Amino acid sequence: MSARKLDGSLVLRNANVLLGSGEFRECDVRIDGPVISAIGEGLGGGEERDVGGCYVLPGLIDLHTHGIGYQAVEVCDLSAYAEMEAARGATSVVPTMFAPLDEILRQLKRHRAETAELSRLKQVRGFRLESPYVANTGAGRRQDLEPISRETTDAILEAGGGHIRIWDISPELPRAPEEIRYLTGKGIVCSIAHTKATIEQSRAAVDAGAALVTHLFDVFELPEQTESGVIPAGLVDYLLTEDRVVCEIIPDGTHVSPILVEEAWRCKSPERIAMVTDSNLGAGLPPGRYTLARGLGEVIIRDVNDGVRLVDRGMGLAGSALTPLDGLRNLVRLFGKSLELASRVCSRTPARLLGLNAGEIAEGRDADLIVLDEQLHLLLTITRGAVVFRAESLKSTQTEVLACLPEQGKST
Repeated sequence: MSARKLDGSLVLRNANVLLGSGEFRECDVRIDGPVISAIGEGLGGGEERDVGGCYVLPGLIDLHTHGIGYQAVEVCDLSAYAEMEAARGATSVVPTMFAPLDEILRQLKRHRAETAELSRLKQVRGFRLESPYVANTGAGRRQDLEPISRETTDAILEAGGGHIRIWDISPELPRAPEEIRYLTGKGIVCSIAHTKATIEQSRAAVDAGAALVTHLFDVFELPEQTESGVIPAGLVDYLLTEDRVVCEIIPDGTHVSPILVEEAWRCKSPERIAMVTDSNLGAGLPPGRYTLARGLGEVIIRDVNDGVRLVDRGMGLAGSALTPLDGLRNLVRLFGKSLELASRVCSRTPARLLGLNAGEIAEGRDADLIVLDEQLHLLLTITRGAVVFRAESLKSTQTEVLACLPEQGKST
């Protein structure tokens, strides 16, 4: 797919725009280069294209993704990965690794070399490490884990070349608070993950700077009841009431019951909830049987909301089969949230967590936008002023929207 970059400005007219205030407004949006330059009625100053009252929303942000389609982060071409994410509404992506240390180092270097330090990929905002510093593997393998050491940390940082954005750590591991403080000082978001930590250990991690919780409820131990009739407080209870952390949730109704999603929603404000896909190879593909990369075995996908399931491990979950757009739709259709609230936890909260100039539609923000019809079908994805996806229906019925966009070479 070739991205199309605006030489001048583009005005999306007659749009139903979700503004930063949280209100929808029928108006126009003008894009100049990579940013939104104006919002209002009767805008001109460039090519004007009518979107016929479709929704214009902030682009979706995939904070936690291991695979999509036939691509897996450790073995993929990131350009192809970004292209598939764009076709599912993602304007920012953080590819996530769960692999042995030597493979993490090798793949970080490869991705940097193949993408000219990510400069050719507007969507890829850096990398995330879900291993090696976690206590429980979940769907991973013991060989993927390492004890925390500064030597290992610095080796990964060097291989990442300044592109590590999120680092998962279990608070109970020796040296966890020290390493969280060290990484946070370098601008990396540390996330509490795959843990049996006590409340005290997790509070120490938050005090050290941990600001995120990896897929809340999943790979978290329930507290043991030691006295009849007395329900003890557990780690999840603490995290639900800890205002300093953003909690990820996988919104497929399988990883987390809708009742627990509602509990989190009532405990945390939308500014403290981020929906993630935690997607694996096969996400976005039809139901079927697929082979994971790196010899991890066969998986079956039965339904988009049933997860990616490991055939040789009792059909256990190996991440979700969601795409970013599936998550947005589920929030509206499965969990009963408004489109405005769904957008906030899929776009604005993740953007603020990462410090991006995106996540809401306002003048001066990056032109990271998606256009959806009334049925929430994706028509257009724009990343920092570049069109990285347009639907076939748009090509045949609304080609005038993109007629002003010349080819700009192969890039996403």
